[in-house]
Amino acid sequence: MKSSVCHHGTSTARGCSHMGLGTFGRMFPELDPLFTSKKLMEALGSPGGMMDADKNSPDSNIPAAYIFFSQFVDHDVTLDVTSCLESDQVQKVEKLPNLRSASLDLDCVYGFGPEASPHLYDGHSGKLLTGNATNPNDLARAKDGTALIGDPRNDENLFISQIQLLFIRFHNKLIDSGLGFEEAQTEARYHYQYIVLHDFLKRICDPVIYNFALENLYRHNYPFKLCTNECGKLIMPVEFSVAAFRFGHSMVRPEYPVNSKCKKIGLFDEDFGTLGFSAVPEKLTVDWRFLLDVDKTPYAKSKGIDELITKELNDLPFMRDSEPDPNKRSLSFRNLLRGRSLGLPSGQDVAEALAECGYDIPTDLNLGLSKIDGFSDMPGKLRAELKKQTPLFFYILRESRFSEGLGRVGSAILMEVFGAMLTHCENSYINAGCWEPSIDIVSSDHELSLRDIVSYVSS
Repeated sequence: MKSSVCHHGTSTARGCSHMGLGTFGRMFPELDPLFTSKKLMEALGSPGGMMDADKNSPDSNIPAAYIFFSQFVDHDVTLDVTSCLESDQVQKVEKLPNLRSASLDLDCVYGFGPEASPHLYDGHSGKLLTGNATNPNDLARAKDGTALIGDPRNDENLFISQIQLLFIRFHNKLIDSGLGFEEAQTEARYHYQYIVLHDFLKRICDPVIYNFALENLYRHNYPFKLCTNECGKLIMPVEFSVAAFRFGHSMVRPEYPVNSKCKKIGLFDEDFGTLGFSAVPEKLTVDWRFLLDVDKTPYAKSKGIDELITKELNDLPFMRDSEPDPNKRSLSFRNLLRGRSLGLPSGQDVAEALAECGYDIPTDLNLGLSKIDGFSDMPGKLRAELKKQTPLFFYILRESRFSEGLGRVGSAILMEVFGAMLTHCENSYINAGCWEPSIDIVSSDHELSLRDIVSYVSS
């Protein structure tokens, strides 16, 4: 497998010069950090621990494609390469650089633009490169198989590489419709931003929180916790990047359909290259009808959001040769460990802080911890620790068990951060006056969604 080291994001993305790169920071600097005991983190996140899922976790109503769209969005706005996974003291997150602009700008698609990233483009047409000698329905690749894209992370598995290809083709289709490069780029970004707010977040977030936040957003009375640094630039809150926006880990299944001829493939199936960073075989070209509600084709759904994370993610196969400690191969444990290292507050404290902002969030939510397999086997001291001050990542996932999607604390954090991105960015559709999605892309009988991009690109 090729190196996954990310080299992109070291300067400003084209079209977002007012944003630039930033740092991480805190949404709730007034709250005390929670230094969870290692024994509790092991009880929760180790392989076989309370967060280790069995295969009978229920499905959600969310199409599986949104798992990978979430990963695509995450790569658009966050990149941390300097924080310490385990530290004996809370790190100063304000000193940690975020090698992404806190802006939904698709810089992973456009790089630095045709002039500064010519290797991504097809001459002077304004179109981006696609396809290679082995598969026209894959990303463009160098001779060694490296994907020619703005962010190498978007080639780390089969499905996110095909999401990347989808948005590259979306831009190219806009060029084919007669738009110049700048116009096509703007339209692609606006449609993408609209989908994040009106499709993705609507499907994911608690409806009470979503509707409350959306109403305030369009009234220009939002977000309530706008996080900026001394230069007035947005920071990326660690409560979002290290806890709330990692909800997607809970939605992952070990297997997915790819197309009509390949109805089941393992997410980490090395025989088919799904570990990523290599060319996609033509027979594994993703047909999004099997992962998204495009038409009447039966499609895979994501696992319901809860505290359970699939076993494959709690024993990451690409780490087995390099990491002897099974806990550190567990994504659940690693997320909890990073949350402690970066000084995240407890879920209970965050719930209270959000309620004080005006959100309809219970501050005394009963997480039903006694009903979780393994809870009664924990020493009494650990049970008391978990009940009193629950790690934010675990709290957000556990509260989601009582919702159809993400729970209220997690939903509020997502809406706050994405609301800040859209209101603070002068290149967002929110600040573009009367912009609306193109009638050539979405019909008047429904709101723009990811499936419309698939249909438009395929037409």
